[in-house]
Amino acid sequence: MVAQFQAAMAVIYNGWVLFACLVFAFGVFPALTMKLWEKRKYSLVRLACIGAALTSLYVLLQGARMAVDWVDPFAGKEGQMAGAIHNPKGWIIVAVIVVWPYLLMIIGALIGHLAIRDLLRLRRIA
Repeated sequence: MVAQFQAAMAVIYNGWVLFACLVFAFGVFPALTMKLWEKRKYSLVRLACIGAALTSLYVLLQGARMAVDWVDPFAGKEGQMAGAIHNPKGWIIVAVIVVWPYLLMIIGALIGHLAIRDLLRLRRIA
């Protein structure tokens, strides 16, 4: 079952699509929905929320696929990583790389939650 899931997710994986989904989740979706709520363009808010829900599902599933066989790329290289960790921003980059699949799953769940919350809010208005 896990192998079938990984095979299916590997077929639809594309690094640029994942990047575009993350840009949409962090940059476009929050700003777009705030502006559309202010202008009372509820049909466009609904479309943005549906797009965000689909985006979050993709990010969540790709994070789950990566988490199955994720190996810490810095395991056994602590001596070489000492310089990067002493850099003020280096430790943040190292931490993100180490927990990347889990971070993707959290981001996917969070954006999905926000999109569904807004869709339910729209349902109460209409």
